[in-house]
Order: sequence, then structure tokens, then C-alpha cells
Amino acid sequence: MIFNDYPWLISPYQQLAQAILHNRAHHALLINYIQGSGEDELVQMLANRLLCQASSQLEPCLKCHSCQLFLSHHHPDYYVLTNEQGKQSIGIDQVRSITSKVYEKSQQGGNKVIWVKHAALMTEAAANALLKTLEEPPQNTYFILSDDHNSHLLPTIYSRCFSYFLPVPELDDSVKWLKKQHCQHYSDNELASALLLSENAPLTALALLDQEKWQQRKAFCENLSAVIAQNDFWQLAKTIDNEAFLERIIWFCALLSDALKAKQKVGRFIVNRDQVPLVRLLATKSHQEISALYQIWLQARNQLLTITGLNKELIIYNVLAQSELICSGDNK
Repeated sequence: MIFNDYPWLISPYQQLAQAILHNRAHHALLINYIQGSGEDELVQMLANRLLCQASSQLEPCLKCHSCQLFLSHHHPDYYVLTNEQGKQSIGIDQVRSITSKVYEKSQQGGNKVIWVKHAALMTEAAANALLKTLEEPPQNTYFILSDDHNSHLLPTIYSRCFSYFLPVPELDDSVKWLKKQHCQHYSDNELASALLLSENAPLTALALLDQEKWQQRKAFCENLSAVIAQNDFWQLAKTIDNEAFLERIIWFCALLSDALKAKQKVGRFIVNRDQVPLVRLLATKSHQEISALYQIWLQARNQLLTITGLNKELIIYNVLAQSELICSGDNK
């Protein structure tokens, strides 16, 4: 059985492989996903099945010459197109290089598969270059485009693809899976918190539960408890380095969102189930204060993500100073 390590991928794979088995596979498949839900593993297994030349089942045979080439990462008819190291986009030259090859004869006499990974990173020129190939695809050529569900592709690309959203497993199922991944020493509330902080994506949650990473989050929450009690946000400056600040923003915003839920008496929907005392402490702030904190921290995150050349340290100090003003009531 495939996906023994990721059982939630079995059903999505079977749904998509049915079309391959019956020679009805769309020439351009777009897979949207929540990062950390096993997206790469799903794409690679679909690509393997498209390239397999012996299987009459849903799964690739894994034994034919084509499968052996794929498993050894040397299949000449399989191409992966993504941003090059150090670059933030997929350029038109990369697309042209790949599309020129797909019009050539298959070297193994079967299908050709092109995986466009992080497809939304294509520049507009690159996307338009790919569009021409998607509109008139070569015979026996299949494109798999994949990207995060929050990413945006050109509508023209979207319209040429069969779209599929890769679902994440149910929370209880993911908790059980995490326990099998040597996470038994965590409580159910901790496991659920890691999953909810990760949009229920099991692999992202597993990375967050790495002992060192989880200790960093616990330390951040402990520091935050002292910060809120004393209204001394400058304490956080000692514990936040520039590279980790984005992650801390996500953690703090999740806690602020939980505090608003607690104030609205919908605490059963909180994300940080292992930090209920901290959530309650935050909830002692006014609705206006919590909302204002959420907005400035989220704004800092957007600045760090979208504006290049900014002084990150200055942004950190600025958001800490604004937080103190908000909580002292001097922001009016």
C-alpha cells in the first residue's frame, strides 16, 4: 500500500489516479495545498504513475525500467520547474527551456511529465510563455502545477487546468498520527495546538513539535506572560532574533485571536489549547487593545514579507514600542 507513512494521502491519490488509469487524465493538473500536508509526496507519486509503463492498477508498478529511472531521480522525461536557489521567481528562460524539451520525442517512449513547483512564483512573462504550451499541449505530455492555497496564479493559467485542493486530515486523526511519530510525550492539548497553529497540516505540526522548536515556543509564551503582566514589551527584544521574528508574530497573533474568542465566550474554538492561562490573561485587555495589538503585529509581518531592504531590527523595536503605548492607554 502506498502512503503508509501518510495515510491521509491515500484517498486523494486514488481519486486523481483513477483518471490516469482510464486514460482520462487532464493534461494540466493544478494542486493547491496547505503547506505541510504531504503535497510533494502526492505529486511525485502521480508523476511516477504517469511515467510507469507496466501498471494496470492505480499504483505504479515500481519495477519497470521507467519506474526504476524515476525512483533513482534520473528519468529523462520528468522535469521539475521551480525557482532557482537564491531567486524569488521562476523566469521566462526557465519556462522556455522546459517547454522546448517537451515538444521533443519522449526518450523512454511513454509520457512526459513536467512539475511546476510553487507555480505562483512564475513571473507574468513566464506564466504567459507556459500558457501557450498549456493551450496546445504536445501529445502524451502532462503538467502538474502545485502551490499553496493562498497563492495566486494568473486567471488564464487557472482556466487551463483541472484544479484540485488537497485536504488535510481531521484533527483527531492527525493527533493519532503524531503520536505514532514519537510524539507520545506531548499532551493531546499540545498536539492539537501544534496542528491548529499549522492549519491542520500534519508535517508542519511535526516540525513545530521538534523538541528545540517547541521549547522556543514555550519560552516565548512564558516571556509573554511576564510582558503582559508588567506591560514591558521590551523584554521580548532579548528573546527575539531577526530571523525568528516572523514566527513569533504568528504565535502572538494566534494568541490574540484566541483572547478575542475568549472574550466572546467561544473559547472552545481557541488554537492555543495548551496556553489557556495566557489566553485568559490576554483576554483581560479590552477588545480595542487586543484588536490594535493584532493589527500592528500583523502589519509588521506584512512589511517583513513584502518590502525588501527594510531594517528588520527597527521594525521589531517599533512594534514593541507601539505595543507598550497601546497597553498603557497612551495611544488615544
